[in-house]
Amino acid sequence: MLTQGLSGHVGDLIFYERNGKPFCRRMPQYGPDSMSAASKQSSREFAKASKAAKSIRSALNGLWQPAKEETTIYRLNKAVYAALREDTGHARGKRVFSANALHQHLKDFRYNKKAVMTIGGIDTIRQEDGCILVKLPPNWQHWLNPPKDTRYIQLHAAALDMDLDNNTCVGTATAASCVALGEKQHSLLLPAVPAKATATIVVLQLRFLHTDTDIQANNSASNEQAFITAVLEPALPPAEKQEQSSKAPRIARKKRSAAAILATASQPTPVPFPSLAIDAHSIASPPSVKKDKKPPALVNVE
Repeated sequence: MLTQGLSGHVGDLIFYERNGKPFCRRMPQYGPDSMSAASKQSSREFAKASKAAKSIRSALNGLWQPAKEETTIYRLNKAVYAALREDTGHARGKRVFSANALHQHLKDFRYNKKAVMTIGGIDTIRQEDGCILVKLPPNWQHWLNPPKDTRYIQLHAAALDMDLDNNTCVGTATAASCVALGEKQHSLLLPAVPAKATATIVVLQLRFLHTDTDIQANNSASNEQAFITAVLEPALPPAEKQEQSSKAPRIARKKRSAAAILATASQPTPVPFPSLAIDAHSIASPPSVKKDKKPPALVNVE
């Protein structure tokens, strides 16, 4: 086929490949008024989400290369774009990311959809000291279907502190463990990395191994999986954490429940006693105290 291996555009024709097959389409014709203002804003927001998703992939690739397939990029872009659209506090075209919205749409996202390796009931907890505990349930290995020659399961956890306003990763923390097949409850502890970021994305990778020396069982993409366990609020730097704690008491004093406000309003207001006129002549003077005189001294007369 003459178009085999072609990519790019020739004239108004665009050549590209998808899933290993060549395709050709005609370049769309855009006029000056072909897109409305809303369409342009949506297009800019999708571009913003795509750049944010790319920064997440780049941050993870800097630690270890997760197994992926041809739909990974599209699915991640779509999930990040859906998280951006959750922002109702800003107008279209000015929306921003939040940790809660990212958690809603990225939790349990699988990088490799071909590998059926998902674990339910994983607890990802931000502790008081800022460290992140990834706690697997007691029956976590029951969710997996390892090959016959598997002896160990390799666990990799990573915490990515993402600044999605600038599409950069401002901090990372990792933890790894090699678990024997059949072991029950297990956990990984990620150290705290205080950073001024949008959110902290926690990723867990599973690999089936022959031995504990990193020899992958069956060397297939279906035996390796990375998925997002949670998206957390970032650990604040000490200066910002102290500033928030100093503001907390003032905010707490202002907050009152509706029941407390109604109870205060229903209580009667105490009436002050009327003031009494005071006559200066009616005030009795304090009794005078008489001082005893000393007796006269006695003089002997002979």
